[in-house]
Amino acid sequence: MNANSKAEETKLFLKHFIVWLVIAAVVLVLFVGRLIQNAQAAKEPRGNNDAPKERVFDYADILTDIQEEDLRKYIAEKEARYHMDFVVVTANLLVEGPEAQEMYGYTTPYWENNMRDLADDFWDTNHFGFNTGFEGDGSLLLDNRYPGQRGEWLSTSGSVYVKMSDADVEYVLNGVDQLYDVDPYHAYINYIDRIIKKTTRGQFKIKYLFWGVVISFFITLFYWLSGKADKLASDTTAYTQYVEGGEPKVHISRDQFLRKNTTARKIETSSGGGRSGGGGGHVSSGGAHHGGGGHRH
Repeated sequence: MNANSKAEETKLFLKHFIVWLVIAAVVLVLFVGRLIQNAQAAKEPRGNNDAPKERVFDYADILTDIQEEDLRKYIAEKEARYHMDFVVVTANLLVEGPEAQEMYGYTTPYWENNMRDLADDFWDTNHFGFNTGFEGDGSLLLDNRYPGQRGEWLSTSGSVYVKMSDADVEYVLNGVDQLYDVDPYHAYINYIDRIIKKTTRGQFKIKYLFWGVVISFFITLFYWLSGKADKLASDTTAYTQYVEGGEPKVHISRDQFLRKNTTARKIETSSGGGRSGGGGGHVSSGGAHHGGGGHRH
């Protein structure tokens, strides 16, 4: 093998080696940048100090004391990390029919409307929201256990309302339904986790960057250890020596996929019963914009 051939082999080997090394370096920079960004975001102070510190209002006495405390800790952790409030309210209230309307002053006799109003008003009255007490970021789950009128209503506000579509609201409510009767505590955990999943889905997560670094590193290491230089050089010689100009022309076509996030702005309609749900949107009695929906059991 002459000196020119050896130099060509070395050049080709380095070409493939450097490509993966550059990829690994770029992903590593993104990974470190995301770590720094998340660290800074975690230090972002709460912008709303008007809301009570309590997040779990178990008026129906569904949870044990230990579960209540665990849920409070879980909510505090998620609020600090994702900068949105999570509120859970349980009740044992008559919310449907003329009797309920007369007794409690509801504006309608319908389950859906009254559950919605109760959830929205509880949020507004207590000034919840991570960044502000009016139309602030966050959500509230109202779980009513009154016999014959059981079900949950999700009220969304601020960025949570803006980001969640009808399908997203249904996804959250279905997560609650899965454990509604057998394990209310984890039904509420599902509510929190699914809100987070649907409102942070556009973020490029650190774990993907981490695995990008790992994969790029091992691919680079593979090229270095496998002695690909001789094979790559021979393959290149055999392939290009019959191509006019010495280099093949490769035409790459790329399919572009556009992702559409829909923001619901649907006005809720009254219904006499059954199942309801949807992404939004309406104005509460306090003048705040909310989204959400409910499932009746």
